[in-house]
Amino acid sequence: MITREQFTSRLKARTLPSLPLTVVALGEAVQDERCTVDRVLGILSKDPSLSATLLRLANSALYAGEGSVLDLRTAVMRLGFDAVANLGTGAAVIRTLKGGIHLDALKLWQHSVAVGLTAKGICILARRHGQAETAFLTGLLHDIGKIALDTCFPEDYATVLAQVAEGSPFVDAERSLLGLDHAEAGALLAADWSFPPAIVDVIRDHHDPQPGDFLPNLIHLCDLLVRTRIPMGPADQRLVVSLDSLPAFQAVLAGSLQKDLDVERLTFSIDDEVDHALAFVETAFQA
Repeated sequence: MITREQFTSRLKARTLPSLPLTVVALGEAVQDERCTVDRVLGILSKDPSLSATLLRLANSALYAGEGSVLDLRTAVMRLGFDAVANLGTGAAVIRTLKGGIHLDALKLWQHSVAVGLTAKGICILARRHGQAETAFLTGLLHDIGKIALDTCFPEDYATVLAQVAEGSPFVDAERSLLGLDHAEAGALLAADWSFPPAIVDVIRDHHDPQPGDFLPNLIHLCDLLVRTRIPMGPADQRLVVSLDSLPAFQAVLAGSLQKDLDVERLTFSIDDEVDHALAFVETAFQA
């Protein structure tokens, strides 16, 4: 069994790398009401690889408007400060945790980005525009604990993956074999990386959200919906989601909004987000 103390000790020993200083500086900058485009450009100038990734993303089908973006200033203005910080963080996290010892990291990031994009879209649908970027970032980060456990305790996590291959869901295999699941491990890593407490809490609670907590329920819902499209194991291949019977669906799209919801359109939009996620991860992996 792996304790929180053992996991934290591995983090302190820097089994996993820290986030680039550029990403930390970006996050701090966009929280400042006085932040300017020049300040953001000054931070990005110190990380050419991240700058190139953001420029490619600004020209991708996910964010492109009319005409190509040829310079970083235009990219920042097109994307907006919050999106630049979140996309930059996402690309940096993928670059930092690109590997993993036993996990299929490419599939995990495709899944995670799809959850983030779907969460952002549903957030807008639920008329919570102010939480949309946070929903994207939280969705993208929700499974980082899997790579953390696989990197810090590779032999132990190999047994988890063997049980997953036999049909167990990830979280069940982790709890039974390790005593520490990826949600808790991911929250500990996010805290170590100094992410805001609200994001740390969502990562920790996304498998067991409380009824009144919007973001944990949103990520739980999106995780289920995306797993039916990007299965993370045999258990997901058998996964069937009935929206009306899901408590998370009731918590996210409650009340009169459900009556006007076009479920078929929502389903098609999730398929689109999966396609966007594949493109995003491909771009991030090029860094």
